[in-house]
Amino acid sequence: MADRSSSNDAPKDGLPGLAEQFGRTRSALFGLIRSHLNLAKAEFSEIADQLKRAVALGGIALLLLFLAGILIAVGTLLFLGEAIFGSIGWGVLDGALLLIGGAALLIFAIIDLSWGRALSAFLVALGVGLVVAGFLALDWSSANHRYSGLPDWHVLALLAGLVLIGALGALLGSSFGRWLAVFGLVIGAICGALLGVLAWAGPGPRVAAAMGLAALLLFWPIVAAVFVFRHGIDTAKLKERFLPMQTIETTKETIEWVREQMPLGRKS
Repeated sequence: MADRSSSNDAPKDGLPGLAEQFGRTRSALFGLIRSHLNLAKAEFSEIADQLKRAVALGGIALLLLFLAGILIAVGTLLFLGEAIFGSIGWGVLDGALLLIGGAALLIFAIIDLSWGRALSAFLVALGVGLVVAGFLALDWSSANHRYSGLPDWHVLALLAGLVLIGALGALLGSSFGRWLAVFGLVIGAICGALLGVLAWAGPGPRVAAAMGLAALLLFWPIVAAVFVFRHGIDTAKLKERFLPMQTIETTKETIEWVREQMPLGRKS
């Protein structure tokens, strides 16, 4: 008799057996999965390329906007210098002092500069700027003609600059000590002499206004520094602002409590 089990597994009429059909189905399934994975890889690769392109183009766009902002800011300062003071050089000088002074004030604000001190520093600097502008705007040449007995107007302008600006430098320097008061007096006298020389030529109101604005922008951060450093920097306050002191103290207390609960054995 023929073996029935072998006859049941054998293909009938040329059809594949059950095991062969399962193998083919599995191979087809794995092939389908691989094709989907390959398709996904291809799509993700294309998407990654598009993202790289988008990031590169976006970075270039941001760079162009940044450059446009710089161009607008610088161009505005130069235009104002030309329109108000008669020269783009004043726009460069006053604009540079404005940016540098603003950066210094922001740094002082990080340390310990309140809004009240910043306003007080601005008022003091404004007074300095008005003194400088008024000093340069005076018609020193007419003083000899109006008042007899005065020295030559060149000498008068030089002496006035030495006295006014020198006294101002000594006053600012005295906030830090005696020797710095002497240093401030010397520097102020030198700057006053230079202003006196400039006043000789009669620069006119536009140049006087430009120099007054430059003095204001220069002295504002200087006076703010005097307010910040005159009373000293509170390092403990800085630590409280920039260090997690409460967490540190709590951690120390926890460590001490653990040590008390689990004391170390005594060494023999």
